Amino acid sequence: MGEPLNVLIIEDSEDDALLVLRELRRGNFTLVWERVQTAESLRAMITSQIWDVIISDYRLPGFDAPGALEIVKQSQLDVPFIVVSGAIGERSAVEMMKAGAHDYLMKENLTRLPEAVRREVRDAQIRAERKQAEVELRRQLAAIEAAIDGIAILQENTYLYLNRAHLDLFGYERSEELVGKTWKLLYSQAEVERFERDIFPVLACNRAWQGEAIATRKDGSTFIQGVSLTLTEDGLLISVCRDISDLKQAQELIAHNALHDPLTNLPNRTLLVKRLEFAINQAKRYENYRYAILFLDLDRFKVINDSLGHVIGDYLLTTIAQKLKTHLREIDLVARLGGDEFVILLEDISEPEKVIQIAERILADCQTPLIIKGHKIFTSLSIGIVLGTKDYHQASDLIRDADIAMYRAKKQGKNSYKFFDALMHTQALKCLTLETDLRKAFEQEEFTVYYQPIVDVLDNRLVGFEALVRWRHPTRGFVFPDEFIPVAEEAGLIVSLDSWVFYQACQQMVSWKNKFANFSPLKISINLSAQDLRKASLIEDITRILADIGLEGNSITLEITESMLIEDIDQTIDLLTQLESRNIQISIDDFGTGYSSLNYLHRLPAHNLKIDCSFVSQMQAENRNYQVVSTIITLSNQLGLTVVAEGIETPQQLQQLQQLGCQLGQGYLFSKPLSAAEIEAHFLQGDWNWRCHTYSIKPLLNKAPVSM
Repeated sequence: MGEPLNVLIIEDSEDDALLVLRELRRGNFTLVWERVQTAESLRAMITSQIWDVIISDYRLPGFDAPGALEIVKQSQLDVPFIVVSGAIGERSAVEMMKAGAHDYLMKENLTRLPEAVRREVRDAQIRAERKQAEVELRRQLAAIEAAIDGIAILQENTYLYLNRAHLDLFGYERSEELVGKTWKLLYSQAEVERFERDIFPVLACNRAWQGEAIATRKDGSTFIQGVSLTLTEDGLLISVCRDISDLKQAQELIAHNALHDPLTNLPNRTLLVKRLEFAINQAKRYENYRYAILFLDLDRFKVINDSLGHVIGDYLLTTIAQKLKTHLREIDLVARLGGDEFVILLEDISEPEKVIQIAERILADCQTPLIIKGHKIFTSLSIGIVLGTKDYHQASDLIRDADIAMYRAKKQGKNSYKFFDALMHTQALKCLTLETDLRKAFEQEEFTVYYQPIVDVLDNRLVGFEALVRWRHPTRGFVFPDEFIPVAEEAGLIVSLDSWVFYQACQQMVSWKNKFANFSPLKISINLSAQDLRKASLIEDITRILADIGLEGNSITLEITESMLIEDIDQTIDLLTQLESRNIQISIDDFGTGYSSLNYLHRLPAHNLKIDCSFVSQMQAENRNYQVVSTIITLSNQLGLTVVAEGIETPQQLQQLQQLGCQLGQGYLFSKPLSAAEIEAHFLQGDWNWRCHTYSIKPLLNKAPVSM
């Protein structure tokens, strides 16, 4: 099968046209052809389809080859135009070639026609491809010029081409300033050496490289350049680059934010852990390398934050952060874990005494009150300290142990520090186990309420009971409140436990009132925790329980420890006022152990003061504890409050309290806490007899009780 060929013949002689077609077929062409013989038909036919070649007779009736060629040129089609004539002179042939004809042949020599056609068709194809390539090149150059990235082409270290963006990037106006010059003009000597040493060997091997460089503008300023280099097969180097200074700055900001606390700008837990891991490894590698961490927690921060607002709280945290940094060396680190918790890493310390000095300086500095937005704020810190040893392998273990030591410091007194020891870890594990068991205790209903009698010590009458929770552990037996109440507070279980105790105690009082209707009115004292006071629904819950059970508020006394009053005195006063409006009495527990309640005592809607058992148990005539008890009783009488002494264990203590005018008391001298059934058997059925030497107390039935 021959080569396909679309041929348009301009010829008035059909025979001559057939001769042309015969020669083309002999030349192995498969033809699609048309014949025209006028200018009009040529114009119509030339655009009707794509023609590979036009073969024209020189002279036709009323039409000739020069006219036909002009029509083809006007169509702007690049189609080979070959003249075939029987009698064309040399001069006419030359004129036709000058006008744009591609070849001419004599009709008596048509054997050369296939070769001429094949050549001209091939040349036309080459011209078309070249034209397309030029169009494509112009498009590419236009795209390169319009690109926002700087693009340059180099050969043997010199610039051949630079686009507008590349010139602008480096601060040049004209391409002539760089074309023909070395790329080394745009980099410092150090960067040039880095390219030659580190980058070009990789480029030669991989034919491509991407990375960053520090580039120099015409004015001498520098910027961070992202650059991509490609080495072509013919030895050209194509460079594509842009200024990535803003991107690098954004990346650095993101990296910084990922490792720093947004409020204080201190390192966060992630960065702290990285530094701790480094310190752990250093201690393993070097015998004399020592480090320590200090876990710091602000005392009473929640009180300040809740009472003065989060803005003041944030200012306090940022101020403390700056204070801590002033006590550290450049190699040390202070991080904020969150809330009011900070951790200090002391690296390469010479001796433990240095750690103590830093801790004591920090504590002393925090004794100075801070003035924040007009508020004078007193704050303090509790610090737990761990000395790093080779036994530590995980940063989390260091933080955990320092946290344990911090809590021990907080318990022993505010603004103090404590070193971690193995016993603390054991005790922490014990607390964790106790917390787990405590959660199960709710599910298994292992709690019960015991009741300790409260006695009118002046006229020997039973006036009520204090409700005390007990825990019947399935394997340990009774667990007393001193052990599990702090764990319940730490685990967030105390509110649920207190609510359960309140319900059980109130329900028991209703039962006793119904069962022993002739007995004198009694009150039940129930303890509230600090978390109870912060519960938004406390008043609503108490009101609902009393209504559901059918108990009047005047049968209830709520005991609140003295230390709880100072957390938010105004909110506490408002809360206690609402309770008082429901005829519920308030008793301030452990009075005398706090340090600021006297400032607010006259404002509080309180009814009773309970003298802490630590004063009663060590009370001897005229000693300091005796004077404290005497002062509290005198103060209470002046404020119209009833005094309750707890922890009475001996007749001598009872006698001294009576002499001082104390009205109510409770303690093992009268009875230990008992179950409800034991209370009924020993106190509510018949007479209750208590004897110690010659002293006797008997309840007077149906006699109005003293207010409590």
